[in-house]
Amino acid sequence: MCKGCDVPLVTRPVTSSSVTARCLRMVISKDICKAAQCPADNTCSLTSLSRNSFRSRKGYLSNIVVIEVNKENLNITWPYLLVSIRNASFISLDLELSGLGMQKGWLSKSLEERYNVIRQSAQTRSVLSVGIATFQLVRRKETNTKKKLKYKCQVFNILTLCTVPFIVEADGFQFLSKHKFDFNRWINLGIPYDSDTEKGNTMKTLWHEVLCAAVPITLHNGLIDLTFIYQHFYSVLPKTFSEFIVNVSDWFLLPGDIPGLFDSKYIAEYVTRFKASFLEYVFRKCQRENVIEQAHNRLYVSIEFDFTPAETHLKNTVDIVNCKLPDDFDASASVEPCSISDKQKNSLCRRYSNYGFCRSKDCSYIHDVDVLLNLEEQKQARIRERRKRRYDYQSKLSESASTDGWSDRGSVSSNAEGRTAMKDLILMNILKQEEVKKTSVNLSEATNLSQSITGSHRAGVDSFMTGFAVVFMQRMNLLRTGNFDPKCGNRMALSGKMTPLVIRKSDYIKAADDHAAKWIAIERERNRRAQLEVQVVTKDRFCSDP
Repeated sequence: MCKGCDVPLVTRPVTSSSVTARCLRMVISKDICKAAQCPADNTCSLTSLSRNSFRSRKGYLSNIVVIEVNKENLNITWPYLLVSIRNASFISLDLELSGLGMQKGWLSKSLEERYNVIRQSAQTRSVLSVGIATFQLVRRKETNTKKKLKYKCQVFNILTLCTVPFIVEADGFQFLSKHKFDFNRWINLGIPYDSDTEKGNTMKTLWHEVLCAAVPITLHNGLIDLTFIYQHFYSVLPKTFSEFIVNVSDWFLLPGDIPGLFDSKYIAEYVTRFKASFLEYVFRKCQRENVIEQAHNRLYVSIEFDFTPAETHLKNTVDIVNCKLPDDFDASASVEPCSISDKQKNSLCRRYSNYGFCRSKDCSYIHDVDVLLNLEEQKQARIRERRKRRYDYQSKLSESASTDGWSDRGSVSSNAEGRTAMKDLILMNILKQEEVKKTSVNLSEATNLSQSITGSHRAGVDSFMTGFAVVFMQRMNLLRTGNFDPKCGNRMALSGKMTPLVIRKSDYIKAADDHAAKWIAIERERNRRAQLEVQVVTKDRFCSDP
C-alpha cells in the first residue's frame, strides 16, 4: 500500500459494517494510488505544518477539515464517504434548511400540535446541505501521567438541491449568507434529489447506508433534523407524532438493545448542566475545557483528521475551517476575579447569550461566544474567591484566638471588643490582598476578537461541533467502556418543556407499512454484514494460530 493511500483502518469494536469497509478500501486504494502522483509544480505536496493542521495538539483544536461533496465530485468522493461511514464508531449529523416556518405551534404544549407544525414545514421546505462527521475511536489511554481519548475524524459537507418546488424564507437566507453560505455554489453544484423518487436517489441511498452501519448517531436539538431527514431522505412523514416516534425508534435501537441516538443539547441541559445550550456555546465550552483538562493531566480528547484526501485527487475538495481559541486564552493560568462594571456587563447581547442568535440587523451589542464564556469564568472565579476569603478569615481568626489566649473569662466585654476589632483588621488585610490581584476587563477590546468559528453554521462544521461536544461530555464513560452512557441515549431536549422526549417503541401503536417494508431490508443488510464480519474474524484467528 502506498503512502498517502492509508484509508482509515477498522479500529472500532467488531461490527457488521467494518468488513464491507475492508473490501471497499482495497478497491479504493488502487484508484487513489494512481491519482496521487504529484504534478510538476508539486502542488499536492503539503508541508509538515499543513499536516499538523489536521490534528489537535495537546488538546488544542485549531482547525476543522471539511470535504465538500457536490454533483461534480460525487464520483470521486462517494467511495471515500462510504468507507468513512462504515469505519465509524459513531456518526454526527446536521442539516441546513431553506426555512423553518416559525409559527405559534412550534412551542405548543401538545407534542401532537408541535409535530403537525414541524411536519408541515418539512413538507414545504427543503434541505440545502447535509453535514456528516464520522468519528473513529483509535485509542483509549490511561496512565499515571496521561488520560486521553483519540479519535480519527472526517467531516463532509454535502450540497443538496431539491428538484421539486419548495418555500424559502428571507430571514433564513440572510442568516446563512451572513455566515458565508455560498448560494451560487449551492445552485450550480447541489446534488439533485426528489423526496418522492426511490430509485437512483443519492441521498436516500446515503441515509440507507447510515442506518445499515448500526452505529450511534449524534444530533443537536435533533427533532427538527429527524423530521426533515425522514421526509426528504426516507419516506413520507406519518400523520401522527406517536407513529413517527415508533418508526424512528427502530433507527436508534442498535444490536443488544443499545440506544443509538445522543442529543448534545439534551446532555448539555440535563447532564452537564451548562448555563446555555446553543451549539456554538456548547462546542466552545467543551473546546476550552478540553485544553484545560490536558494542561492539568486529566482526561482529554485528541482529534486527528484523515490526511489521505489532502494527498490524493480529493485535495481540491478539502477546506480547512478555523476554530482557533483566542490568543489570550491560557489553560494553565489560574483564573482570578475581575472587576466588571455594569456597563461592561451589558455590552454583551442578552438574546445572543441565551439563544445563540440575534434577530436585530443593527445590533450594537457584542455577539461573541468567547466573551460570554470569559464573563462566566470571571463570575465563577469571584465566587471561588469569596469562598476562599471566608475560609481564610475563619482560619486566621482561629489562629489569632489560640495564640492570644483569651483565658481571662472575667473580662468578657473587653474580649468581645477585642475580637471585633481583630475581625475587622483581618478582613481588611484580606480585602487589600485580593484587591491587588484584581485586573480590570475592557470589553470594548473584545470586539476585536476574531469570529469564534470562521464560516460556522455550515452543516459539516456543525456536525463536527455536535460530535466533538458529545465525546467530551461523555469522555469518562468512553474511557471506561468505549461507549456512550446508555442512560443518555434516545433522549432529546424540547424547547419549552421541563422533561426530555424519550424515543422508544410502543406496544399499542403499529409502525407504518412503508417503514416496515424498508426496515426489513435494513435489518437484513445489518445481519448480512454481521455474519460476514464473524466469518472474517474467525478466519483471522484461525490464520494467526501456530
